[in-house]
Amino acid sequence: RRADGRMRVQVFHDGDTFPLQCGSGMQRVSWIGRVAAQRLGSGGAWCPPDKEVGRPKEFIPGRIFAHPSNEELDAEATIASLLEGEDGERPQGEGEEELHFRIELLDHPASALPSLAARGSEDSVVPPKNAKAAVSFQVRDTPDGRVVTRTPAPPPDAHNGYEFPAVIKDIDISDLCHGQDQMIVAAVDNVLSNSFPALVDIFLHYASPRQVGGVENPDDDSLAVSMKSMATFVRTCRLSSESCSFFEIQRSSVRPSLLLPTGDEEYSLGVYDADYGVTEFFEALIRIANVRNFGLSAICDQVNRLIHTQILPYATGDDEDRIRDLTQKSQIQVVFFHQRNGLRKFFSKRMRLEKPTGARSISLSEFISCLKSSDQIDEELTPAAVKEIWLATLSFDVLPDTVTENDNTFEVSLSELEEIITRCVLQKSKVSEDQLPAQCDLFIKRFLRANL
Repeated sequence: RRADGRMRVQVFHDGDTFPLQCGSGMQRVSWIGRVAAQRLGSGGAWCPPDKEVGRPKEFIPGRIFAHPSNEELDAEATIASLLEGEDGERPQGEGEEELHFRIELLDHPASALPSLAARGSEDSVVPPKNAKAAVSFQVRDTPDGRVVTRTPAPPPDAHNGYEFPAVIKDIDISDLCHGQDQMIVAAVDNVLSNSFPALVDIFLHYASPRQVGGVENPDDDSLAVSMKSMATFVRTCRLSSESCSFFEIQRSSVRPSLLLPTGDEEYSLGVYDADYGVTEFFEALIRIANVRNFGLSAICDQVNRLIHTQILPYATGDDEDRIRDLTQKSQIQVVFFHQRNGLRKFFSKRMRLEKPTGARSISLSEFISCLKSSDQIDEELTPAAVKEIWLATLSFDVLPDTVTENDNTFEVSLSELEEIITRCVLQKSKVSEDQLPAQCDLFIKRFLRANL
């Protein structure tokens, strides 16, 4: 645990050491095994090219031990709890506290391990095709004929104050399930229930108190995942790509009725300003699975694949980015909220949703042109520097040599545009963190004056 409260653990395997970012450390110890199994496989980020041959595509996670004591750890304990003393308090001291883990990874299943679907192996996910585990049926004869009674499976236990029936009761995916058997919809609920505790933990990792007017509302203690946090979640879980940008993920994660704001109010829950309570977050997972598709036709299979191959192995292992963290601080959020109407107007004028190819929102080429119009390009903020900022903000990796400053392909969302503006201010003015809000405000006003 570092001085700023964020945690990083060291994972040992086959003589190599790999750092793993853990945020506040509220993930289960079992999460480390899932991450290691995915990343150390032949296609994983931790597998060097010279070791790809002979490794499985994904390992099967086994037991997890403290290193170097070789003490087996409780897989359901949180990582942060391992730093607590016997009195339940975390020791207070200077310097960094370190955790070291040794992961037991297997090539083949062992009898003591949980089911393949629970482990989340990409090659062996068990799709709940007919929702047999989700419901049971009882047939009885009555004077009026044979009656079939449908009994849902018992819901999972409540977790961290969230009850499964309350979370899913307001989920509406009728637009995705048109013409599909209701058994498929029941199977979606079953997939979510199987991973309910882990998904709640993931929601809590990315959630924060809901904001009104760009600041936290003291009268509302509900939690929600902001659009900027959703971008971090999408980036960490590798849900976006050149063919499926965060702009597309964002648009696909909300119901069609919420896609665009209604009216001219300052704060709208349209796609521009959407955030995700726990129900909306679970619904967003279903919708993201549907747009990712994975080559599967049934939505329950899509959700099952998304959870076990993208969400559980990667979620909460966010890479550190100081500038991205700065954009989510309340002082910066207040600035962008006060400029919200102008930024929304600027962004919406450059949205071309009917375009078959290329950027459907503002492109890199257009953004550089707008910076030139507002006399913001100078020896510090050059077009080449803007390109680097643009690529650093995208939620997927792009080779810089494959993109020019005239690119009209890569689209960004409004939340990504706000991060790009913040990075431009830092590049241009080299201001301290205390002066950043005031410089952002001046930069945005000058930018909008020239381009609206």
